Amino acid sequence: MRRSLLRMVIGIALLSAAGATAGLSGCAAGKASIPTAEELLAAGALSKGADPAALRRGRAVFVTECAACHRLFLPAEYSPEQWRGIVKRMAGRASLAEDQVADLLLYLSTASRPGTSP
Repeated sequence: MRRSLLRMVIGIALLSAAGATAGLSGCAAGKASIPTAEELLAAGALSKGADPAALRRGRAVFVTECAACHRLFLPAEYSPEQWRGIVKRMAGRASLAEDQVADLLLYLSTASRPGTSP
């Protein structure tokens, strides 16, 4: 009786450890993120003559205003053209000022270009 109980406890412990290890490695592998302005600047993603401060402000609008109502979508989930339509539709709902819309569009169009994700 004791041996079968011991085997069951060991089996459960091993399965738990294996599940935790698999879960943690799955989360870390290939995890996409919302790139910072600094990461985009380092990648050379900002168009010539564009304002790095506007890129930072645009990301700030994205992670504060957009996340206030729903989950944050990764910039790479949509193309720059798709983001323009999305921002145009959502700007009024979020009561964004014109300068916030411009900064947000700069950030999303820059961060959504292929090869700009960290």
